[in-house]
Amino acid sequence: MNDTPTLTLIVVVGVLVAAGVVLLLERSLTRVLLGVILMGNGVNLMILSTGGEAGGPPLIGLTAEDEMSDPLPQAMILTAIVITLGVTAFLLAMAHRSWQLQGNDDVQDDAEDRRILHGGERAEYRRRIRQQRRLLRAEIRLQRAELRRRIAAEDYREARQRDELEERLDEADAELREWIRRSQEEDIGRDEVIQRMQDVGRERADSVEELRAEVDACRVRLQEHARLDREAERELRREARQRIRAQKRQMRAQIRAERERLARAEDSDLQGAD
Repeated sequence: MNDTPTLTLIVVVGVLVAAGVVLLLERSLTRVLLGVILMGNGVNLMILSTGGEAGGPPLIGLTAEDEMSDPLPQAMILTAIVITLGVTAFLLAMAHRSWQLQGNDDVQDDAEDRRILHGGERAEYRRRIRQQRRLLRAEIRLQRAELRRRIAAEDYREARQRDELEERLDEADAELREWIRRSQEEDIGRDEVIQRMQDVGRERADSVEELRAEVDACRVRLQEHARLDREAERELRREARQRIRAQKRQMRAQIRAERERLARAEDSDLQGAD
């Protein structure tokens, strides 16, 4: 006996099962019912194809053993037909009751599933808000660290300039003492010594003024950097607050819409029960 199914039977089984799966994915109970029927018939044909070619009834003494058909696929198909009939009756009852209550046979979303989904969305929004806050704090910390680094660099530069100024003053004092000593040794006139001291004093005063101007310019630049950093930090905080408020408003709007949908669904269920 040849147990290999024909190509036509395999194609028919594939088409029935595929059509049944497509209909099962619909929201209408009528289409779901048709999908169950088509899939059940496809599975029954597949089981029937495993029995091979048709033969005689499997009765000992009536049919030769090599001419008997396989009784197992037939028994399984009978059982599947009974189960499919029960599922069909159940789906028909559900579709009829849904049509009586709501005027359609579409499968509605479960209220508890909506609450769970909404809770997951709320948790996701909260996670995003916390993540944005962490990013904002990290950016603010980086800006503060950069500002402290700039302040430290400017302080170091100012200290270096102060040290250079003190070194120049010390050199000027040493040079002045040297001139006084040389004037005493060379018997230079008092007026000439005073003139030289005044010249050196003017030169040193000019150097001191230049250094002070540089220090003042550094302080002005440092204050400007600090002001710009504070403004940037305030702008970042303001933008972050606006984004967080917008996300909170969106989340509240979605919560209100979901509550309204749940209330309408509960009202329709209560009216149908009445």
